[in-house]
Amino acid sequence: MNDQDRETGMRIRSRRLELHVSQSELGAALGITFQQIQKYEKGVNRVAAARLNEIAAFLKTTMAALMGGGDRPGDAQQNSLVSEFVSSKDGIDLIEAWSRLESQQVRRSIISLARSLAAEGH
Repeated sequence: MNDQDRETGMRIRSRRLELHVSQSELGAALGITFQQIQKYEKGVNRVAAARLNEIAAFLKTTMAALMGGGDRPGDAQQNSLVSEFVSSKDGIDLIEAWSRLESQQVRRSIISLARSLAAEGH
């Protein structure tokens, strides 16, 4: 498949994880296997328009959101990083924990720590 298929798959995965829905639950709601959901999310199989509409409805979003509609030129690389991050379990866990932090100082310390670790190649 192509980059658009992979990006759409990552957005599906991201939204599914955001709602704490398993691949099996999504597959059951659509009458397909979790393996097919895996293939969609990895961009191995292209999602037909009718199926994408069903997925969007179940995930309480729009087809355009799952396809990346509304992106501005030049946003593709940034959106890819964000999509990759939020399509991971660790990314979702980190976002949820981050949203509970009230101290701006603690948030800045975490960012500083992450940058330091990344610079050291960890």
